[in-house]
Amino acid sequence: MIGNNSVVKLEGLGKVYKRGSEEIHALKDVNFSLPKGAFVSILGPSGSGKTTLLNIIGCLDRPSTGTVEIDGEDIGGLDEKGLVRIRREKIGFVFQQFYLLPGMSVRENIALPLLFSKKKVSDKYIENIIDMVGLTGRGKHKPNQLSGGEMQRVAIARALVNEPSIILADEPTGNLDLRNREIILELFSSLNQRGFTIIVVTHEIKVAEKTGTAFAMSDGALSAVNNIADYFCNLAVSRVMHI
Repeated sequence: MIGNNSVVKLEGLGKVYKRGSEEIHALKDVNFSLPKGAFVSILGPSGSGKTTLLNIIGCLDRPSTGTVEIDGEDIGGLDEKGLVRIRREKIGFVFQQFYLLPGMSVRENIALPLLFSKKKVSDKYIENIIDMVGLTGRGKHKPNQLSGGEMQRVAIARALVNEPSIILADEPTGNLDLRNREIILELFSSLNQRGFTIIVVTHEIKVAEKTGTAFAMSDGALSAVNNIADYFCNLAVSRVMHI
């Protein structure tokens, strides 16, 4: 996807890890540009480079080669303080594990990024976020009083609270049952319609089909997926052939 109004732009991106004398090429010449308001999935088997790619977009890791622009800002020359600023202001993270603090209420977990950013916490604003993710009336509950799907919605609300340019979701439905997976997918779709840019790493065909646009990682290289159903069919055939 190429566009002048790119919220993510990667050019010639490479990432090499060293294991003793061995070099592991996790990413190889990745070129990727995503416009604001996009909703895409990143597919690929374990070890293909998906998480490395997400970590670099999220400013949790640095590339070995190439350039990264987030919301029009080249992050290559930023020090760690600058990367922290980008993460806090531009990126919302959602993971397979919910990472909620058990001693804090739903409201307090959601407000946590605002405290780190030293921003004023408005009760009305937090309540609006709670309503947005479908947890009206749950603000005072602790995580152990919630279902898995509700905990993931709290995690998504926490990712939204700083009004990020991009939401990065790494296997966000992986720990959920079918009903809660569908609820979370509908929530992401609703957030995308509100203008949030969302990148989802997934192994699930229903998640990929919900995003509508997919890219696949293979041995560190990124390519567009023209037909999501065919991709998963070919992947299943390949797995059977290797049994």
